Amino acid sequence: MSPTADGSGAIAPGSTDRAEFEADTRAHRQLYWTTEPAELIATVTGHIAAGRTLPAGAAAGADALPAADADGAGVAAAVAESLLLVGRLELLGRHDPEAARPALQEARTTAVAAGEPLLAAAALGLLALVPADGRAEAAAESFTAARSLLAHAGTGAAGLLDWLEAVEAERANRDGEHEKAIRLISRVEGARVRSEDRPFPPWLDWCTTARIGILKGRIQLAAGLVAQARRTLLYAMATVRPDDHGQRSLIYAGLAAVEAADGQAYESCGYACRALEHIEAGGDVMGVRAGLEEYLHDSCVQDLYESLAFSPSESVVPAGTGEVTRRGTSAGRAPGIR
Repeated sequence: MSPTADGSGAIAPGSTDRAEFEADTRAHRQLYWTTEPAELIATVTGHIAAGRTLPAGAAAGADALPAADADGAGVAAAVAESLLLVGRLELLGRHDPEAARPALQEARTTAVAAGEPLLAAAALGLLALVPADGRAEAAAESFTAARSLLAHAGTGAAGLLDWLEAVEAERANRDGEHEKAIRLISRVEGARVRSEDRPFPPWLDWCTTARIGILKGRIQLAAGLVAQARRTLLYAMATVRPDDHGQRSLIYAGLAAVEAADGQAYESCGYACRALEHIEAGGDVMGVRAGLEEYLHDSCVQDLYESLAFSPSESVVPAGTGEVTRRGTSAGRAPGIR
């Protein structure tokens, strides 16, 4: 966004602050993968409060914004993106759906007010993963509303629809509808073959080939398709860079779970050790530990699981990461949508 808004060459009042706010919002996107959820939530919550002090920022979450105020709409969109990030962190990082619900609901209303249907649809997708106080149809209603928004959206809608179907697969898997989950995630996998024709919005870095493979492998394992899950995860590993420790740690955790389910305790422990090696190099402690918790009947898996609670990754910071805190060790759901 240009800081000159009045055509005279002068800097419009508040425009520099707006540009800085939007730049900081973009910078927060990558911190999801490297920063403790509680730490990043505190940072982004303060960022949202700052955005509300900017012109039109206070209107975020209202029913409408001044149509002529493009800069103001940009601020409101940035606030919506930040609210979405907080909701995602609460839901998938801290596994606290009750804390996630209001952030995601406000992200949706703020995105609609800012004229950002893709952000609103993403908030609805994540809301479908939040328990709805006994309302079994609530998730389906969220998915329907999200699809309706995407039907009238422009660039990025096709990519976001792929992600939405992956979320729907995760929801079906949690509900025990494994055949539906496999059907959905396989459709996503096929769609992403044409990924150049189905671009994601710039804030959506959640749906890579490897992450789709990790989720598909977890779904196949939950359905009892052990051999297929193994093949899926090994293929996912082949698509990941050697230095992508976060995704490699999750894939090795998935393979450890596969081998444990197949009664191969030695192989399971071997994969779990590899997961631990990647954690020490910067991987996802929380996701790996969650991925092993169903297989604690094997003593070696149990020992590794317990060791992750005191993983050296909490104190060993690899070169180049500065003061950024690593993702936490609290156990949660097995890694799927992250």
